Amino acid sequence: MELFPLSCPHAEFTLRGDTSGLSCNTLILHGAGKSNRARFLRLRTALADRGHCSAAFDFVGHGETGGTLSMSSLHDRTQQGLAFIREHMSAPLSLIGASMSGYTAIQLTRLFPVANLVLLVPAAYTPLACDVPFGPDFSRIIREPGSWRESDAFSALAKFRGRLTIFAAQRDDVIPAELTQMLLDAAMNAQSPKLYTVEGSTHGNLFHDDKTLGWAADIITSALT
Repeated sequence: MELFPLSCPHAEFTLRGDTSGLSCNTLILHGAGKSNRARFLRLRTALADRGHCSAAFDFVGHGETGGTLSMSSLHDRTQQGLAFIREHMSAPLSLIGASMSGYTAIQLTRLFPVANLVLLVPAAYTPLACDVPFGPDFSRIIREPGSWRESDAFSALAKFRGRLTIFAAQRDDVIPAELTQMLLDAAMNAQSPKLYTVEGSTHGNLFHDDKTLGWAADIITSALT
């Protein structure tokens, strides 16, 4: 898979990313912590092998974009995604969001028409955390037991009318199974909402071998076409 560099201005930063093809309409959004767009090269290669191009970028505080996590927040990540979409993505738009960026992808459905939404071990957060810079205060808010139940992700998914596909890990020590089910249940107006639990997987290693990756890539390709 050949990748072509992309960049996009956002505040004082330049978001760094790439695409595997011209006129790309699938954007992959990486998770939090030490993640970056490189973590999805295996999936992107599998999608490219099936004739589907993708784009990705590093959020502020990650990878080639640089900066520190304290310079960003949940709200700012949504704005970064919106800037990249407006700069580089074609319609009809498909989003693949992992973990924290599952929430980001859901928020983007409020701001931009999204035809297909693929969520990988998606998180959800209380609105109280959305504008708080990443750091100790943010962590304290989201670690309040059950704080995710107040998330605006559920109301956003209730209004989503595109196609929804969710992948959950069989052994996830980060995302409660109840949260995942509530996201699925909230998507009452989505087209053919589906939830797949990946056997033998964990939150940080969802598509853990080539067979599982191929199975998931087949499902995602079908969902995006």
